[in-house]
Amino acid sequence: MLPPPSTVDAVDALRLAPALSGQGLRGAILYWDGQVVDDARLVVAIARTAAAHGASILTYCQVRRLVDQGAHVRDELSGESFELRARHTVNATGVWAGDLAPDARVVPSKGAHVIVPAAKLGHPQAAVTVPVAGEKGRWVFALPGEGGRVTVGVTDDHYVGPLDAPSVTARDVESLISQISLALSVPLTPSEVIGQFAGLRPLVAGKAGSTADLSRRHLILEDPDRRAITLVGGKLTTYRAMAEEAVDRITARPGVIAGPCRTREISLVGAASADQLRGIDAPPRLVRRYGTEASRLLELGAEEPQLRRSLGDGVSTIGAELRFAVEHELALTLDDLLDRRTRVGLVRTQRDAAIHAAAGILEATVV
Repeated sequence: MLPPPSTVDAVDALRLAPALSGQGLRGAILYWDGQVVDDARLVVAIARTAAAHGASILTYCQVRRLVDQGAHVRDELSGESFELRARHTVNATGVWAGDLAPDARVVPSKGAHVIVPAAKLGHPQAAVTVPVAGEKGRWVFALPGEGGRVTVGVTDDHYVGPLDAPSVTARDVESLISQISLALSVPLTPSEVIGQFAGLRPLVAGKAGSTADLSRRHLILEDPDRRAITLVGGKLTTYRAMAEEAVDRITARPGVIAGPCRTREISLVGAASADQLRGIDAPPRLVRRYGTEASRLLELGAEEPQLRRSLGDGVSTIGAELRFAVEHELALTLDDLLDRRTRVGLVRTQRDAAIHAAAGILEATVV
C-alpha cells in the first residue's frame, strides 16, 4: 500500500527537485504513484506470469486475419504462415485492432517523450508535473529514472502515419522542453536531449476534437460470427481489470465452465513484500528491476564473471541481464535486448556503447 498524498514546504520541494524555480514557490503536493521502474519490465513480467500458469507466448507473429475458431498467423522472422486454433479469441492488439475487427473504431494518439541528463535537473528525487497552459487536465512531467536519466513527457496528439514506428518530431521536442521549463529555474534546451521515444495510445473513437478529450475507458466488442472479442481503449494501468472483464465475457458463454477470476490475488513473477526484497543479496538496481529473480541474474554472473560487468561506458545494464533475457524472456534480436527487455537503446550513445557486447551475448547464448 502506497502512502497517501501529502504536502511539503518550499524547502523540501527544492530538496526533492533542485531545478525547480523558487520564485513564488510556496510548497508542493507529494504523491506516490508512478512507482513502476520500467514499463517494459512490467510487460515482460505479465507475460512470464501468464506462461507460468499455462499460457503459450509467441513473439514476432503477426495475426493476418481472424477466422471462425482462431486466426491465420505469419511468423515475421521465418516467413512461415500457420493457423492457430482456439474456441474463443480475444483481439487485444491496440492501435491495430481495427485491422482485424472493422467495427472497432480506434483513434491513435501519439505520446512523445524526451530524455535529458539528470544532472541538468540537479539529480531530482521526485517527479515534477507541470500543467499544460490553456488545456484542461493535461500535464507534462519530468520523471527521474535509472542511469542518470530524466524522462520528460508526454504529448497527446492525434496521429496519422505508420503505426509500427511513430517518430518524435522537432516540434514534439520543443513543446515538451518549453512546457517543463516553465517550472525550472534554468530552462532546458533541445540541445540537452540525449534520447527520445514515442508510442501510440489506442483510444476509442469519439466526437471530433483533441485526443486529450477522448476517454481512456476501454470498450469490449463481440463478433458472434467468429466468436471473437475485441478489446480497445484503456491504459496500461488498467490492464488487469480489462483482461478480467474480457475473459468474464467468455466464461459467461454457453458451455464454458470456469471458476471466478484469480488474477487480483496472483503475484507477478519476481514480486515479494518490501521486507523480502530488502533481504535479497543483490544490487538494489537489480532488485528494483527483477525482484526476487535478481539472485538468478547473479548466479549467471557467478558462472561467467564477465556477465557481471557493465555493457559499456556510461551503461548501468550488465551482461547477465541480456543473458537472462535470451534464456528466460524470449529475446531473439538485438532490438529485443537493448530496447524491449532493457532500455539501453533509448539513449543513442549508450546503445552504441553496448551493442558489441550485446551481439556477443546473443550469439553465444543457446536456448
